[in-house]
Amino acid sequence: MAGHPSNGDPQAIGKLRSDLDGAMGVMRDNMRTMAERDVQLHDLEGKSNTLNVASGTFSAHATRLRREQEWQRCKTRIAIVAVFVLLVWLLIFFFASGHRMTFLGISAGILAITLPLGWCCVRRWRNLEEEEGFRDVDSI
Repeated sequence: MAGHPSNGDPQAIGKLRSDLDGAMGVMRDNMRTMAERDVQLHDLEGKSNTLNVASGTFSAHATRLRREQEWQRCKTRIAIVAVFVLLVWLLIFFFASGHRMTFLGISAGILAITLPLGWCCVRRWRNLEEEEGFRDVDSI
């Protein structure tokens, strides 16, 4: 068998050694490339985790801001309705000249009922908002 290294041919052994060195070089290059890719993957994973935390924080703040805007709109509507009710009340009070004391008594009773109910609704709204706000921040 010509070219088989067992026969002691120095050229065949040299070629085999050269081929082996070439294969080892390719393997070293492949391992170096794999190590570089591993570093890049770990870097990308870290950036991905950072982005995930940032997006969760952004989402929680956006939700909180939306709720605060809803509350501001609600307060504006309440103020408009209160002014309208006050104007109607003043008109009725002005035209109910003969029954002002009765009207004042009924108005005081209605006010005594509606103010605590309104206060309870506002407190409940704010408590629910705070609980959900804490839940949003805890989910990050």
